[in-house]
Amino acid sequence: MATATHDPNTDSSAPAPAVPNFREDERLLARYATMLDRRKKAFFVEHESSVRRNASTKRDELGEQLEEAQAEWDRRKAVADQTREAYRAAYPQHVKKLRLVEPSGLENLRSMGAANKLYRAAEEAWRACEQATSTIRKLEHNESQLDVELEKALERAPEIAKDVTESDEWLAQIHAEDEMASVKAKVDEIEAERANYAERLAAGRVTQTELRLRAFALEDIKPLPMPAAGLMFYRIDAFGPEAFFILRDLRKALFALPYDHRLESLIGGVYDINRNGKEFVVARTMQNNGRIQMALLEHFTKCDGPDGEAIQAAYKRHQEFAKEPRGYATLNEGNATEAAAIELFAAFAEAAAK
Repeated sequence: MATATHDPNTDSSAPAPAVPNFREDERLLARYATMLDRRKKAFFVEHESSVRRNASTKRDELGEQLEEAQAEWDRRKAVADQTREAYRAAYPQHVKKLRLVEPSGLENLRSMGAANKLYRAAEEAWRACEQATSTIRKLEHNESQLDVELEKALERAPEIAKDVTESDEWLAQIHAEDEMASVKAKVDEIEAERANYAERLAAGRVTQTELRLRAFALEDIKPLPMPAAGLMFYRIDAFGPEAFFILRDLRKALFALPYDHRLESLIGGVYDINRNGKEFVVARTMQNNGRIQMALLEHFTKCDGPDGEAIQAAYKRHQEFAKEPRGYATLNEGNATEAAAIELFAAFAEAAAK
């Protein structure tokens, strides 16, 4: 069951509820997101660079191995050529280009085994050369395969970087940095406050005053100042029994003014609050040439352009809003500036109705 609380709307002695500075909070949240994103991108760049460095190191190692293998092949080729030529010189009929034919038993017997020694030496040298050739081919294959592996590693790099940078261990390391730790602490406070507010709201423990203050702070709705220019009655926001006109100027700034039924007839126009000596007066906002009153559609065009369909839709919604029946009570609360502005608008509305 929700716990009953005092509503400051009905208790003037109750302190105003604390409301976050949403603009500052969003700036901090954006800063934290940017800092975290920057570190994630830095990790990805470093990871990709590491993949390329490893591939480059392996390529250099393979290059050195290839040079050694080539040198070994040159040595073995020289030995193979030498032994083959020695065998050819003694038994030319047994050397068929690169093919060696083993001497007959009679030839080996007559040479007292020399023929077989020459053959074996040439055969072993040839096999050693073939082995060196095979080694070179394997290294060349590994070199070409290295490019394939590098391409695959680079394709996997974003996924690997994402897994790492979303891990609790990596985030803990990042948040341990001094600057990051300070910002993260503030982010945690913001999230905790919002979670607490959501819990209180669900439990019905949020007063109408706090709802209003948070809503106005969230949209940066300020009290109406004087003088002011290019004001339109944009909408009405209600919080329990209290209602407020929300006015918008040509810079799209929003202002709140306690509801007064006498101002309903002004919803279709655009107004200025001008200083006239020591007093203030309400007048219709004029176009730049000072001869034509600004129409409400022109206000929407200046604020919501350049999409013509969006402007017409917003203008139509406002026209429908202006025709809606309302049963809000006139608020007699507010500061002196708000009270003066209401009376100025009311006087203007009364004069316009005559």
